[in-house]
Amino acid sequence: MTTPQGIGHFSPEIRELDVAPRSGEREVSAFVQPDVALHQSKGSTARRQLARQVLRIVWLAAGDAAAAAGAGLVVRLGVQWSSAWVGHGGVPYSGVAEICVAMLIALALSGNYQRSNPPHPTLHLLIGSALGSLVVCWSHLWVTPTLGAVPVAATLAIVTATSLFLVRGTLGALAAWALPDTQRLVPAIVIAPDLALRASFGASSGYRVSGTVVLDGRHSESRAQELARAIRRERAETLIVLGEMRNADFARVLEIGLRAGCEVLCTPPGFGVVGVRPSIAWRGPYRFLQIGTPSLKGPQFIAKRCVDVLGSCLALLVTAPLCAAIAAAIRLDSSGPILFSQERVGLGGRRFRMLKFRTMRTGADEDKHTVAHLNATGDRRLFKIPNDPRISRVGRFLRRWSLDELPQFLNVIGGQMSLVGPRPFFEADFAEYEEHHFRRLGAKPGITGLWQIYGRSSVLDFEEVVRMDTQYIDEWSLWLDLKILAGTVPAVLRRTGAY
Repeated sequence: MTTPQGIGHFSPEIRELDVAPRSGEREVSAFVQPDVALHQSKGSTARRQLARQVLRIVWLAAGDAAAAAGAGLVVRLGVQWSSAWVGHGGVPYSGVAEICVAMLIALALSGNYQRSNPPHPTLHLLIGSALGSLVVCWSHLWVTPTLGAVPVAATLAIVTATSLFLVRGTLGALAAWALPDTQRLVPAIVIAPDLALRASFGASSGYRVSGTVVLDGRHSESRAQELARAIRRERAETLIVLGEMRNADFARVLEIGLRAGCEVLCTPPGFGVVGVRPSIAWRGPYRFLQIGTPSLKGPQFIAKRCVDVLGSCLALLVTAPLCAAIAAAIRLDSSGPILFSQERVGLGGRRFRMLKFRTMRTGADEDKHTVAHLNATGDRRLFKIPNDPRISRVGRFLRRWSLDELPQFLNVIGGQMSLVGPRPFFEADFAEYEEHHFRRLGAKPGITGLWQIYGRSSVLDFEEVVRMDTQYIDEWSLWLDLKILAGTVPAVLRRTGAY
């Protein structure tokens, strides 16, 4: 069968009503309306959906049970090897079966068996593992006066989460290798007002697109009937509506899809608009689809601010001796102040003075125009000079290891910056900004960010820098911040693009 081009060009076979009876289905008259035929195929569609869901859960649960059992045995051997972890209480769980049952229930309660993928699957696995470990070790924690079970429970949660992540990844790769797409993916038909939107739907969604239907308001009834025939012929289980269409056309698609027993998915208003994030909002007894740009709400703002303050205070405490040594080295290396401050622009366009350890000779900032021709990017909005002649000997070492940025923890405590965020930027560059560049003002600048762990100064395209900054703003979560923080240390140690 050739690749469908749209309704009316769906495929030559779909122009005629497919009425051939399939195994287990009643024969349908050749003169019956397509909508009536859909009713008769609804039962088989529901059975296929149920079978697919049951097989998926059984497949995942079997892998999860094996992963939990393996993690339990590893932790048990570790406890037996070092009994000092639990004092005189012994291992705080009785056997492998207990761990498997507790973990499966905890994973189900934390949403790890839902058909839709959670936005942060690793975090969901960690939550489920922590809940299961707490249940397994609860009686020991409650009855035994020693706290020895606490590190065992924490270790069990971490080992189980790691094991689950590896096993699930292996099972997914095994399924993709062993099963063809016709058996592994859910058959779906994409409905869009034009074919351009079809390309935006990727194969990673878990659906196998068996056809594309264009509903643009012309000959809508005849094309809707053709959609009904296509659903029956392709044995589609899902209709995916991309973009906007007339209310009458959408109502007809919804009627056909529900009559056939299909799952109907549709994109929210604003689909394709950069930075738009839809969410469900309850207002009194009514439920609305709320459309807005990503921003930190009350609890999220408090959580991020707490992480910023606590993390910065801890970092300053740990690096205090190092900062003192750096200050002495700067003083001995060249004359001038130890700290360098420069005006930058932060959240909402507010100006602030960003602090750094001085890495250049005094007055180097005023001489920037004399070395502008050495800019490796060719874009004044992204000023990068390898082997900058203005940098001092100590400054070159500090930049190589990103130690010059340690004073920015004071900016974080002061509220001008965050631990994680977009790159700090200059107000003077705004004159050359395009409209989408100003979205970088939607978050506080960060000491680190996606730009830090994906290349640092080796990223020489200003648009790529903006893309990473806006990606962070659009996809922000506390979990994303923690992942970036965890990836910053290896990025600094690799020293890629640092100069």
